Amino acid sequence: MTGLEKGKTLFEKQEFGKAIEELNIFLTEQKNNADALYTRALCYRKIEAHEKSIKDLTSILERLPNEATLLCERAISHFHNKDTKLALKDMDKAVKEEPNNPFRYSSRAYIKTEIDPNGAIEDFEKAIELDPKDEISLNNLGLLQENTGQLKAAKKNFKKSNKIIGYNPEKRKAKVQDNKNKDKKQDSLGEVILSVFTSRKTQQEYFKFLKSLFKK
Repeated sequence: MTGLEKGKTLFEKQEFGKAIEELNIFLTEQKNNADALYTRALCYRKIEAHEKSIKDLTSILERLPNEATLLCERAISHFHNKDTKLALKDMDKAVKEEPNNPFRYSSRAYIKTEIDPNGAIEDFEKAIELDPKDEISLNNLGLLQENTGQLKAAKKNFKKSNKIIGYNPEKRKAKVQDNKNKDKKQDSLGEVILSVFTSRKTQQEYFKFLKSLFKK
């Protein structure tokens, strides 16, 4: 097993520090390996080394400037690094490159939630149009609509979200509790905007992008 393979395996096991150690060794010999840089960038973000994450992603973007997954991931790292302006700049590019990918819109909406609620509503609506079974976007859209007085529409989206979850209030409560971490947002009603960055989509993005590297 190569250092890259070890690093990826450790990443999947969520042993991020050990993964970085393996990837560091591998990258001393293959410093431009996009696969290794991408995986290390995500590991750095997991340990809150956001500037290092951004640096690794930027290194790959210099060669693949129009790769939507990279733009989206760097946007997320900028967001966690409290640079919303750069996060939105990258996310706008990602949306432009993949206008039919619902995850691009839900990611941008999550970033916009506090600074541009109306823009966030539009993006969540587009994400749901593209993926009607996205319970996280339905939940978040409902909360934003509720906060802007669109109570009827909010109730409708909560109902759709609950139906996908299984009409089980305890499951919704558990899902909310799972997201009460550093990625959470709290609205004025005390409800939680669920983080799209911790959804199943992020893991799908990881494997999808790694596959695409072999075609470039």
